[in-house]
Amino acid sequence: MLAAFVGFAALSIQVRATTVVAPEFEQLVNKSDYVVRAVVKDVRSEFARPGSKQIVTYVELEVKEVIVGEPPSPLVLRMLGGRVGDKRMVVSGAPEFVVGDEDILFVRGNGKNFTPLTALMHGRYPVARDETTGRGYMMRNNRAPLRDAKEVSGKMDHERAGAAGEHGRRAVDLTEAMSPEQFAAAIRAVRKQDNGRPNEK
Repeated sequence: MLAAFVGFAALSIQVRATTVVAPEFEQLVNKSDYVVRAVVKDVRSEFARPGSKQIVTYVELEVKEVIVGEPPSPLVLRMLGGRVGDKRMVVSGAPEFVVGDEDILFVRGNGKNFTPLTALMHGRYPVARDETTGRGYMMRNNRAPLRDAKEVSGKMDHERAGAAGEHGRRAVDLTEAMSPEQFAAAIRAVRKQDNGRPNEK
């Protein structure tokens, strides 16, 4: 759901999303239709329909690994917001994708919801690489290293993450951050546990 249009200035529209409470890890996994590790192949934006000011963006993904669920093939995420020519529409809190990005993505309601990511920014986890060791590691959407799956429920502190982008990687021991393989294994464990529970009537 969208709360309201909060501004229209010159050629830019900003949309505020409803307040998103960071979910517990188990909730994030089990509310998602599927979870994938994927690389962004293409990003294109267009008006939702002729004469509309609404812009939608299509993010085409190369799926490297299906972690849980059954995503369609090809997988193209549809989300509100983007840029067409000199017009730009921004959904507050929604991640922006760039060709070449690699992420683990929790997807829910693709093509139905204004954003296909479960719990908005809490549904995207970039895969980064330690320049010193070459080891892959997980980050949250605010670029903070993810050291434990339960950290997904923590507050997303964008200011602190912005500062950490330049200096934080030296201060944090990246060997403590989860690898993509560890994060994927934790996701599968939650879904397997949930599937093994008896249905409640």
